[in-house]
Amino acid sequence: MIKITRFFYIHWLVLPLFLLSYVSGGFHTMLTAYAVVFVHELFHLFATLLVRERVGSVIIMPFGMTLRLSARIVRQPGKEIFIALAGPFSNLLMLFITYALRARIPVLPMSLYVFWFLNLAVLLLNLLPCLPLDGGRVLKAILTCRLGYLSAASIMRRTTHVMTAVLLCLGISLLVISRLNISLLMAAGFLTLHMAEEKRRNEYILMQELLYTKNKLRKKGLMRSRLLSAMDSVQAKDVFKMLSYESYYIIHIVDENQNHLRSVTEAQVVDAILKKGWHIFLRDI
Repeated sequence: MIKITRFFYIHWLVLPLFLLSYVSGGFHTMLTAYAVVFVHELFHLFATLLVRERVGSVIIMPFGMTLRLSARIVRQPGKEIFIALAGPFSNLLMLFITYALRARIPVLPMSLYVFWFLNLAVLLLNLLPCLPLDGGRVLKAILTCRLGYLSAASIMRRTTHVMTAVLLCLGISLLVISRLNISLLMAAGFLTLHMAEEKRRNEYILMQELLYTKNKLRKKGLMRSRLLSAMDSVQAKDVFKMLSYESYYIIHIVDENQNHLRSVTEAQVVDAILKKGWHIFLRDI
């Protein structure tokens, strides 16, 4: 990674890719593609600033550009959905502008057709339900509200694996048919790199989530509560998987005869995990 400023980076593969496009005669198409992605990420940036989240960095990658936030996790699902949908909205807007020009100009130049096609491609790719694409971020935010962070992350990890395999197969097929088009293979490569990065940072995020959950009510002051009932033979980690950001949980522990033993808060469950490990049973809290 080549550092330009504190917030702006360029991947070293971008330079040979631009050189290759210049030699092969595809430099104009490459510039158009980067322009489309630049506007896409610019809308993400505007949305991020509107909801008062901090921007971490902007990185020019071989497949386009990507915006990274300072926070590894946006804990307000509404914010994450708003930021994620801002990018596809920009592509819809540019498609509409191109369509409006088509109605006014009898014969559109080829460059505008390329611009239209690239916008459509970026829009459809980013709506795929896998991370770190915008569709995946929206789906993860919704699942986090309903199932908890860990369960949502697990589902999204499996979904991303499946989508990567599908894109890889389609990319190989397209390469065989067209002999030149490697766009889907690049998309599959991007998702593969992201999965490797996600695996590396998963441990850090997990500890961060444990500490956040333990102090969630203290930070917010007032929250809606939800009730969970669980057998005393259930492990604490299975309860933690069901916790979400928007509610505070009270867990009723019962024995095998459905007799109520005690009630604990989610903070007590997390505290027990931090002290005794993931595999502690609820009966031991």
